[in-house]
Amino acid sequence: MKKLPALFQVPLLLLLTGNGMADDFRVLPSVSLREEYNDNIFFNEDTGQDDFITTASAGLALRERTERLNADLVTRFDGLAYADHTELNDIEEYYKGSLGYQLNPFVKLSADAGYSVDSRPDRDIDVTGLVFTNDVRRRQSYSGAAEFQATEKTALFTSYSYQDDQFEIEDTDEFTGQNVMLGLTRSLALIKPTALRFYGHYSHYDFFSSKVDNYSLTGGFSRQVTEKLSFILDAGPRYTEGSEKGTTNTSYDSGLGGRFSLTYAEELTSADLALFHEISGSGGRDGATERTGLPLAVKRRTAARSSVRLAIDSFLNKADRETAFVSNLDELTTSVSPSLHYEFSPEIFCEAAYRYTLVDNREVEHERHRNLVFVKLTYQYPVVE
Repeated sequence: MKKLPALFQVPLLLLLTGNGMADDFRVLPSVSLREEYNDNIFFNEDTGQDDFITTASAGLALRERTERLNADLVTRFDGLAYADHTELNDIEEYYKGSLGYQLNPFVKLSADAGYSVDSRPDRDIDVTGLVFTNDVRRRQSYSGAAEFQATEKTALFTSYSYQDDQFEIEDTDEFTGQNVMLGLTRSLALIKPTALRFYGHYSHYDFFSSKVDNYSLTGGFSRQVTEKLSFILDAGPRYTEGSEKGTTNTSYDSGLGGRFSLTYAEELTSADLALFHEISGSGGRDGATERTGLPLAVKRRTAARSSVRLAIDSFLNKADRETAFVSNLDELTTSVSPSLHYEFSPEIFCEAAYRYTLVDNREVEHERHRNLVFVKLTYQYPVVE
């Protein structure tokens, strides 16, 4: 197994080092078993191949909470066993460490690091709407952020993130992305809690045969409409520059981007709706995409131990070779997933879900459909609490 980056040692050292101010330290192991039926495991256009998939998982979470420190270290191993396509059997690995530290009443620092090894074609579909092959991907991701409370009403933010995707077979799918953000918020003296928001973003995406730089500015506001309902609205211009490696070809594009999010929460029901339009990069594509997303999730607690959830996600990924995106793409992915969660006890719980996904490649007028149903049983028990 590939050696983990040194940054993962930091959360572990902090978790295992005694702290006189410690409020809460937990060690939480877990195991789960998931049985799944998938009628199109490769997302083929015409002849979908179905299979039953068993996923056995083992994980361990270490958590430390003090007055100033929040630290987490989480690891998980997923063993995939296909009933028919046994050549796809694999062990996926996931590691994540995170730190949050309140340096003083005015400055808060945070950092995250992640490493994963995965192979499922639908591994990113809930985030980007894009479908991969079953090529093994090794992903490293790092981020850091700082928040400064300049005055009682004004706060400054800055963050940096890095992601690297390496694939076992297809070098053309490899990807590196970097993002820098600077932001400012200003609370307004209104009846309802309201804050102005201003952000500047820079992104650099490095693909197998192309590079893309994107600059954007957004302005907007957040508002707590009622105790249960709040929203955030940001919008502004962006400028994108793309170039093909080994050539002098450079192209440009501009437009608008932004995000709107709506959150509702009460004792039994919660809902989240978002609408965003952005330039984004990811592995598996040789160029950035202009992505529009519309995710919706509604959750309802039906009894003391049970809840139901409905998720509807839609992603439109577009790219035009004649502009800054180097390659052509016009793909709409829509998923609908109702699910049921039931707790037998605080340590044992079960989830059952159905998920229908439609991938519409509008450039070549081909559709891919998939139906997936699964039942998952999880046991977790804190050995240190």
